[in-house]
Amino acid sequence: VDDMELVEGDEEGTIVVCTNPNESAAMFEAVKSIGLDEGAKMSLSHDVSKAPVECSKENFEKNMAIIDALKEVDDVDSVEHNMSN
Repeated sequence: VDDMELVEGDEEGTIVVCTNPNESAAMFEAVKSIGLDEGAKMSLSHDVSKAPVECSKENFEKNMAIIDALKEVDDVDSVEHNMSN
């Protein structure tokens, strides 16, 4: 990972890793490779721009189907987007 920043998390004993979204997979593997304590959790988060992004009705519906599927995953806490149609 070329550029990564570690920041203390809001909850005690947590660390937030900030990186370019294009390097998420490499960052995830790098963090996994250093080992985690038993019961430790990892999460992946990307900042979503507050500025709405116009998209077609078809693309909006496709993206919402993906978002709905992600929300059904037990390990997913939240999914945010900035789409408008």
